[in-house]
Amino acid sequence: MRHFPQLATNTAGQYPLRRTRRERVVHLDALDGKRHSLYDAPAAEVEWELNYTSLNGAERDAVDALFAECEGRLGQFLFLDPAANLLKWSEDYSQPAWVRGPALSAAGGAVDPWGTTRAAQLTNSGAASQALSQSIVAPGSLQYAFSGYVNGTGWLRIDSGGVIREQAFATGSEWRRIFVSANPGSGAELVTFSVRVPAGGSAKVTALQAEAQPAPGGYRKTTSRSGVYPNARFAGDEMAWTMQAMNNNAATIRIVSRTN
Repeated sequence: MRHFPQLATNTAGQYPLRRTRRERVVHLDALDGKRHSLYDAPAAEVEWELNYTSLNGAERDAVDALFAECEGRLGQFLFLDPAANLLKWSEDYSQPAWVRGPALSAAGGAVDPWGTTRAAQLTNSGAASQALSQSIVAPGSLQYAFSGYVNGTGWLRIDSGGVIREQAFATGSEWRRIFVSANPGSGAELVTFSVRVPAGGSAKVTALQAEAQPAPGGYRKTTSRSGVYPNARFAGDEMAWTMQAMNNNAATIRIVSRTN
């Protein structure tokens, strides 16, 4: 799978970075004086401006290799937004993006760590552990962090190509933000993030988040959109690097994509 590379820090970006979203609304002025407005969804676009400094030769070569393979802005690649949640519907587990085990129920409207009702009560009525999971189409060779606020007993898991990394939690009646970090290293092109509940057990969860980096950042709520952009492109046909010192490279790289 053609994808934007991670740096030696196992992240795709450095801060500060800039992300710009562009929308278009088409207006039609009728002869009777009325104006009709239509949202042009296919024209919506996201652009990232990534400012890199202190990249070593291997990091620079990885970006150059992708740029050459794509022939500049001609070819598409997968871009995992370094400032976004890779999961859809981070608080609504009734949506089709989430898959539940046959014996697992997810009742929304439970009290969350902030005193509102944005959590879900997961209850396992089966004789084996059950999972609430969501998968993204992305390489199993990258670094990921999966986090969430949990109250109860269970596991957070990252699974790609049968390579599993998980973190157990047992918080009692307290809310805690738990995360698991993993680079599965598999050749698979699907990564699954799941919350597992033991047989006969229950747990409250909310604010689930996946990121392509070693540790979780600040929580970012999502609905129907996520930070996975499978049709990204370079914004130009030139790649300009500045060598600041030996094995020390800098560049500003612009990437664009239709909204997902």
